[in-house]
Amino acid sequence: MATIKPTITLTANASGATKSPGPLSMALSLSATDSLTVDRVHSETKVLGTAVVAVLDGSALLATDSDAGTPGTHGGFLYLKNSSSTDLDIYCAFAADGDTSELGSNDDADRHFTLKQNEFAWVPWDYTGDFIARGEAADCLLEYWLFNRSI
Repeated sequence: MATIKPTITLTANASGATKSPGPLSMALSLSATDSLTVDRVHSETKVLGTAVVAVLDGSALLATDSDAGTPGTHGGFLYLKNSSSTDLDIYCAFAADGDTSELGSNDDADRHFTLKQNEFAWVPWDYTGDFIARGEAADCLLEYWLFNRSI
């Protein structure tokens, strides 16, 4: 077993600041840190085009764990980053096995979030279903790191 210590820090000036004004009437300073026990790490950079692809197969990940998908023990922590060299979006979703939703249409209820160039996300995931994604155009780069929660 190993330990990782993710930290998120959000800071912003007050909206009235003359240099780099923030979104609130007061300055913002928020920080959270956790200590997580993990046992496996998988990392990859996927080149995405406009077709939806299954980036991670939750069923296959579940099969490597011995907890039979018990909530709170099962799953891991997923770091995602749009590493595209140009201003291209990546559309992301957690979907049922085999789901090939469009993800890129304006009102797609299956799309969970969009990563713009250099944006990132940190998401706990129970390996239920699949993690799917598609690019806005050819040559979108999705970098991910999956840290498996220790049992």
